Amino acid sequence: MLSGVGDPAELAAHDIAVKVPLLGVGKNLQDHISASIAYARKASGPFHHAMRFDRIVLALARAYFYGKGIATELPTGRMAFLKSRPEVALPDVQLIFNAAPLTATAYLWPFRRPYADAFACRAVVLRPESRGWLELVSPDPKKPLRIRQNFLATENDWKTLRAGLRIVRDVCRQTPMQAFMEREIAPGENATTDAALEAHIRATCITVHHPLGTCKMGVASDPMAVVDAELRVHGIEGLRIVDGSVMPDLVGANINAPIIMIAEKAADLIRGRQLLEPARMAAVEHARQ
Repeated sequence: MLSGVGDPAELAAHDIAVKVPLLGVGKNLQDHISASIAYARKASGPFHHAMRFDRIVLALARAYFYGKGIATELPTGRMAFLKSRPEVALPDVQLIFNAAPLTATAYLWPFRRPYADAFACRAVVLRPESRGWLELVSPDPKKPLRIRQNFLATENDWKTLRAGLRIVRDVCRQTPMQAFMEREIAPGENATTDAALEAHIRATCITVHHPLGTCKMGVASDPMAVVDAELRVHGIEGLRIVDGSVMPDLVGANINAPIIMIAEKAADLIRGRQLLEPARMAAVEHARQ
C-alpha cells in the first residue's frame, strides 16, 4: 500500500499515488481464535519439577548440546480435530492441550516461589467466517499499520467456540483425566450458560497466530484478488508474493506446512521447473515409501 498498490480510496486518504489499483490488498484477513478451560492439578507434573532453576538450566544445556531431555519438547502437542456438531461437513474445532500453565516460570526457593501447577485445553475455531483487514495509519513506513482482526464477528463463530469449550469439559470429565484434575479454575464449574462462556471468551481469548489472506489468490476478474495462480501480483510485472497472505481461505489446521508448500511451489515456478506427471508423482511417492 505504501508503494501505491491497493485500494485507491485508502491510498488517497494518505496522499499516496496509485500505481496499481487492487481493492483486495489488506482485506480478507483471517486467523484462528481460541479460548481455554483451565484446571488445577492434583499433584505437580514433570514439567513443574523440571522448572526449578538449577534443573532447567541443566536441561537447557543438555538440549542445546545433545538434543535430548525435557527441554527439547514443549508441554503441548496433544490435539484433536473434531466437529462441533454432527451436521457440519468437516471438523471445525481443534483442541490443544497445555500440560502446564502459560504463566509457568523458573523458580528457586526462597528467591522465587514455585508457580501453582495447572493444565488447560484450548478450543480453536478452525473455519471462521469472520474477516478482518489491515489499515494504513500514515504514509510514514516507520509507523505500524492498524490490524483489525475482527474476531467473532458472526454468530456461527461464537456458536462454534462455545461448543468447543463444552467439548473440552466433556473430555476433561472422562475417567482417565480424573487422576490429574483437582478442579476447574477458569472459568469455573458454574460458568455453564452461553452468556457466562461468552464473558470468559471475551476476557481470555487469544489468537493461535495463523494470520493469512490479505493478498488472496484469484482470477483477474475477481475484484478482490491480488495474485494469480502463479503468485504474480495482478497488474505488476516481475513481482510475486510468497507467504500466507496469498491463501484465499484459512485451512482447518496449522498453517506452517501449507506455507512451506507455497514456498516450494514458488521456487519451482520461478525456476521454470516442469510439473511432474501424475503417474510419475505416484511412482516417486511409492519409491519414497
